[in-house]
Amino acid sequence: MRNFFWILVGAGIAVFVVLRGKELLHRLTPAGVAQQVEKRGHAAASSFGDFVATFRTAMAQREDELRRELNLTTTDND
Repeated sequence: MRNFFWILVGAGIAVFVVLRGKELLHRLTPAGVAQQVEKRGHAAASSFGDFVATFRTAMAQREDELRRELNLTTTDND
């Protein structure tokens, strides 16, 4: 009975190693590396876009605060 248990444990570990090995092998292929680079590029672009939007919103709010404090009227210089 103990031998059967260890055979099952060994088979489970073998399946786990094979599945992880396939995943690792795919990540190290040129296609896998390209997917990782693309994913990180999209994440970086998204976070940069969020940063720019937050910055512009904060800048507009601060400009409004300063105009109110200094009693300036809004002018469009476009």
